[in-house]
Amino acid sequence: MAIDTWSQTINKSITILSEIVEMNLVHELEEMIFNDHRTTEAKLEKIKNNQPLLLVAYDGKLAIGFKLGYAIPGTRRYYSWLGGVRKDYRRQGIAQELLDRQEQAAGKMAMEKVFFTSYDRFPGMISLGKKNGYHLIRSELDKGEVKYWYEKVIC
Repeated sequence: MAIDTWSQTINKSITILSEIVEMNLVHELEEMIFNDHRTTEAKLEKIKNNQPLLLVAYDGKLAIGFKLGYAIPGTRRYYSWLGGVRKDYRRQGIAQELLDRQEQAAGKMAMEKVFFTSYDRFPGMISLGKKNGYHLIRSELDKGEVKYWYEKVIC
């Protein structure tokens, strides 16, 4: 269900909507990008209680990309937790538009910083973050892979 508060068309057919955070939709989006489900009911409940924002890019009725984030309790930091764009829609500015909208929304929530985590297997996400002023603040080994934390001051 769309809460079309600031729908934004970035070309003739791509629209970005803010959606209600629901397990079925989140699982569909995860399957589209990652071919599996990462979100549990417990994680989704935690997210729902912390100013969640689920942005979904559509080509007509087809979901083609998303960004899901939430506020870190007791801080003014916003975690850009999950996101991605379908392979056949990449390099069209969709991820950039989703990131821009997420940062704007986090700013309206009085957040000071936005951060995300990533791995070497997602070079596009790391590149997008660096291009948009995110700085590496931490890295550590996580299940045999290096996990990176990137952060940006937004206000």
